[in-house]
Amino acid sequence: MLALRFIVTVYRLLGRRVCLIMVYGIAAYFALLAHGARRASRVYLETLWATPEGRRALGRPPGFRQVLHHIHEFCINVFDRLVAWSGNLDEIEFRHRGSEVLFDLARSGRGAFLIGAHQGSFDMMRLLANKYEMTVNVLMFTRHATRINTFFEQLDPNSRIRVLEIEPNSLKTAFLIRECIARGEFVGILADRIHPGARDRPVELTFLGRPTQFSLSPFVLAATFGCPVVHTQCIRLDERTYESSATVLTERIDPALPRRKRADALLRAYAAEIEKTCWRVPYQWFNFFDYWAEAAEPQKPAPREAGRGEGAHGG
Repeated sequence: MLALRFIVTVYRLLGRRVCLIMVYGIAAYFALLAHGARRASRVYLETLWATPEGRRALGRPPGFRQVLHHIHEFCINVFDRLVAWSGNLDEIEFRHRGSEVLFDLARSGRGAFLIGAHQGSFDMMRLLANKYEMTVNVLMFTRHATRINTFFEQLDPNSRIRVLEIEPNSLKTAFLIRECIARGEFVGILADRIHPGARDRPVELTFLGRPTQFSLSPFVLAATFGCPVVHTQCIRLDERTYESSATVLTERIDPALPRRKRADALLRAYAAEIEKTCWRVPYQWFNFFDYWAEAAEPQKPAPREAGRGEGAHGG
């Protein structure tokens, strides 16, 4: 908490430009010394390069320069998350692509399930939540939900973001989600990682040209409540511009279908969306660990790396 407050203080005293210069040094440090993160970045970029769409996106075979670019994008993402949390967003411009879906749902008082990935900045949803009076409950695998909520409140007493702790194999999470949806609120989760404590059998899909395993649990949850399911993301376009987008994966799931089939259909639609984003903005997928190897062994706890945190909504 002290480190987070220090960074926010530096930003308030010295401004964005000075902090962005500091970010280059931080990115270089991790690119040189964080061997696991550097190796994982290289594997991801090489996986992209192996696809025709990835070659068009990257332009050249991945090397150290591309890895540094990838890690630098992550560092800017973390910095801008702190800026968003502290309420200082005057220097950042936001564009919308399909976000009207969320605004319409908020105005009509309908709850929805928001599913994102570790792409761009999911925390930028906070700006939309406050501006359009939407309440977003973020599901996280963490024991620190209370502390995180306190941190949000201290930075901005009017924040409409709340963190809900996921308790594996407990009905408590499902009841909390049901209450949020019934109140017309949004529930969000990032679903592109398999949590080490997950007990469901992962589903294997072809993702970026490789067999990849995804957890089905978030999509089983989404398929349970019969509300709209929306893929959301906020991608950085340039130094001062973010683009938020929302794509409805399903307006209403056919209740006659078995729940697992409903969840599987949602997962496949979701994987296609994040794959398209990887090809569009290849340096903004932030999973800095051996993604394909760990997906094959979801039960095995892993040491924390840059970009791999406890939270389901950020590294």
